[in-house]
Amino acid sequence: MEKYLQQVGKKVDSAELFKVKSKTVPVNFEVNRLKSIDISESEGKALRVINQGRIGFSSFTGSEDFDLMVEKAVATSEFGVKASFDFPEKIEGGKKEKVIVYDEKVVDKSIEEMVKVGENIIERVKDFNPKLRCDVTILKDYSEVEYANSRGGSFSYNKTAIVYSMMVQQIEDQDMLMIYSSLESGEDKLNTEELVSEIMENIKWGEKIVPINNGKMPAIFTPKAALTLILPVIRGLNGRMVWEKISPLANQKNKKLWSQLLTLYNDGTIDFALGSAPFDDEGVEMKKYPLVEKGEIKNFYYDLQTAGMAGVESTGNGLRAGIQSEPAPTLNNLIMEEGTVSFSEMIEDIKEGIIIDQVLGLGQGNIISGAFSNNVQLGYKIENGKIIGRVKDVMIAGNAIEELKNIIALGDKSRWISGKYKFPHIYLKSLTVSTKGN
Repeated sequence: MEKYLQQVGKKVDSAELFKVKSKTVPVNFEVNRLKSIDISESEGKALRVINQGRIGFSSFTGSEDFDLMVEKAVATSEFGVKASFDFPEKIEGGKKEKVIVYDEKVVDKSIEEMVKVGENIIERVKDFNPKLRCDVTILKDYSEVEYANSRGGSFSYNKTAIVYSMMVQQIEDQDMLMIYSSLESGEDKLNTEELVSEIMENIKWGEKIVPINNGKMPAIFTPKAALTLILPVIRGLNGRMVWEKISPLANQKNKKLWSQLLTLYNDGTIDFALGSAPFDDEGVEMKKYPLVEKGEIKNFYYDLQTAGMAGVESTGNGLRAGIQSEPAPTLNNLIMEEGTVSFSEMIEDIKEGIIIDQVLGLGQGNIISGAFSNNVQLGYKIENGKIIGRVKDVMIAGNAIEELKNIIALGDKSRWISGKYKFPHIYLKSLTVSTKGN
């Protein structure tokens, strides 16, 4: 890394080099049978420079010549945006991992063991109902991350991830019931029984299809569906959106916008969470800090460039979508504080309402404004305090910024979604529900 930086340092004011080497092994089952076992390895470097006050960037994978990479970065800096930051001169901790994101058991987990896990999941499903079609993926990933800049800042760490995911289909006549779920962690301690039990419970609830009325009614969003409501908040708290005055939340800091029950915080220091690491991709230490406290916005999240433009400090949220991307404001792990009401108590409280578990088109609509309109892929009707069946051809609509003012309760148990979001059930006072043809 130092040799490369010395080479580029002769041509620009300052530079950083980010390197990732990874190995991913997915074991795939399709329609109850082992379909494929893949092993993929990749290595890439990303170079960002500040040249005459402007940012240049280039990246490559494999064995591309580094001189060409430097030329590309210098060339793009001629048309690059003005830099509002410089690379961190001192990175506290260096190579010391302050958060645990590596589990050797994940690396050592054999393909035979992974196949066995997948087979056990499918056997459990077949024992429950041999007519079900089950797709399963057991995946492990190992990454080595290195960073250094021309001002002396550097760090490195290793990271692991393991994922159990499954989708079950039940097809009867013209009806298809499709249920998916997954568990993710950086540590090899996932519980297959938790995964399978959830699927089985959903199948039982969905055996009967029932009609539902149009109009406003109480609604419970499961942790899987919670992003429908939270995604506009995530986007609205993005420091770049705030600085550009695109976000409707830009001038709302320290103002109470939502229910007293809503508290959200960013935390990149949780051991084995998929969004955790000792540092972000720019060398800023990850940390825990509040975004929303009891309905009030407390912080926005920033990378170095956006923080510099806004005249604030980076929050340690400068992450890359891939080796071909420059860092941008991105949440590490988003946590919603739990409430005190159980899922069953929420159901018992509702005379007529709906449970939203899976939606289609997440992120469609005007996310910045908070507006959403989604088809319900998997939802259930509540009647007189009980789940009476599954609903079909149903759409939900609303504005998340407004709906979050009307939280009646939050669940007393949270669940990780995609390994970096942790949400409880969200019980809303009312939500607009419409059925096909009405």
